[in-house]
Amino acid sequence: LKLGSNQHSMCASVAGLQLPSAVPSLTDGSALDELFVWTCSEGEEAAVEPSIAAQAPQVSCNDADAHLQLSAAATALAVEPWAAQDARQFVGACSSAVHFGFYGCCVVRDVMSPAQCDALADYVDVRLAEACSFVEESGLDEATYVGDVFGKLRCRQRRWDIKLPMEGLVLEAMQSLGFSLGQLLSAAVGLDALLTELSCIVSDPGAPQQPLHSDSRSHDPGMLSALVALQEVTRAMGPTVLCPQTHCLAGSELLRSVRPHTDETAARVLGYQDRAIEEMSGTHVACQRGSAVVYDSRLIHCGGANLSSAEGGARRRMFVATFAMPGKVPRGSACTIRRDVIGRYRVRDFLVSSGEEQ
Repeated sequence: LKLGSNQHSMCASVAGLQLPSAVPSLTDGSALDELFVWTCSEGEEAAVEPSIAAQAPQVSCNDADAHLQLSAAATALAVEPWAAQDARQFVGACSSAVHFGFYGCCVVRDVMSPAQCDALADYVDVRLAEACSFVEESGLDEATYVGDVFGKLRCRQRRWDIKLPMEGLVLEAMQSLGFSLGQLLSAAVGLDALLTELSCIVSDPGAPQQPLHSDSRSHDPGMLSALVALQEVTRAMGPTVLCPQTHCLAGSELLRSVRPHTDETAARVLGYQDRAIEEMSGTHVACQRGSAVVYDSRLIHCGGANLSSAEGGARRRMFVATFAMPGKVPRGSACTIRRDVIGRYRVRDFLVSSGEEQ
């Protein structure tokens, strides 16, 4: 799959399938709805065709850098959830890849089953308790420690990034992710993209909102993250804030011009960057259990503020996997991964062939 874009156009040709060549103005929500909401034919197989997926992706908004257009209507469309079945099937996968390339993000429902989410959530809670005990017993400062159990993360008050082993429930979760998102992953970063992050980000009531940021040092495409909600995520629980279509130079420049020029201590003040989020048409992505929030690592985003329990806040667990094309250098939490997992897994390792059952 190869995608290309200019200021208002995008085309994709997949094994003879010609997708619409024109992307309407972002202010025309109805036209975009007509373009991106397609119906998949029955019986289409979920397998990734190697001849298609092996091609290096060309997804970028570089030509739009000088004319970044943001609107509430486009933001709403960007995070309208896809069904996992549609993301798996051939036509649905093509349209979701076009959608992802244009907006830099998407949401896919039912990537994991409720039972799988519940089991993994319980497992994460145990791992978190063990990790906190390890850090305390070792005489380390939990607020600054980065090592075998915790990764680097912004605003660590009541927030943790737990490194996970590739075994048991975690391996099953990655297989589910590959089954549901394999087509999109292959189109966006390619079959040889390396797993650079395998963790669970947990926030408890009282966790502050993170500063807006991106996870990439480069404006070139080639890295994405998938965050799967292990429970329902409400607005009060501090869902991920995404700023659609900011995965380009213009997005970074806009962030520099609108975000508060303060350090992370300012994040403890509720609403400290509301204006910046509004200026960037950011949206708080509340979602169902088992839904995946997927974004290009260049996209401007942040973790939201988890309110007090009295205000509806609750523990929020997001299972995280990041894939990067060879040569891409992740930063911050995008490289939270155990030493025994580094460099061992690629997108192709989690794909399900047409003859296998999930």
